[in-house]
Amino acid sequence: MSNPGDPITGWESLAIAADQGRLSLKPEAAEVCRNACEAYLAQLAEHRARAVELADVDALAWMDGFESGKELRGKFAEKAAGGKNNLVDVLQSHIDVVERMRIVFDKLLAATAAVDDSTSIEMSSQGPK
Repeated sequence: MSNPGDPITGWESLAIAADQGRLSLKPEAAEVCRNACEAYLAQLAEHRARAVELADVDALAWMDGFESGKELRGKFAEKAAGGKNNLVDVLQSHIDVVERMRIVFDKLLAATAAVDDSTSIEMSSQGPK
């Protein structure tokens, strides 16, 4: 069951509202928001890839001669990827939310284009006055 306070659930609700025509936004604003989502997704993907690399903490291999060094190296690796609240998972959750946001803005842009096409067809069928 989904949590109503969950950001993904909120954006999914907005996507449904957009599909049903109960949500609108000026096309220029929707385009700016969509482009911002694209740019942010690219940044998040880059950071996530770098976080995966952080899990390989070879720079601390010299500490493996000490038990505390092994533990510290393991903690760093788990914080980057695999452990509780690790960076890779946190970044992925942000990516998931921003992807839902982008979907909403895409739907709003598509709805505007559909209305424009419909209006154009209607005006063309009426002919000149």
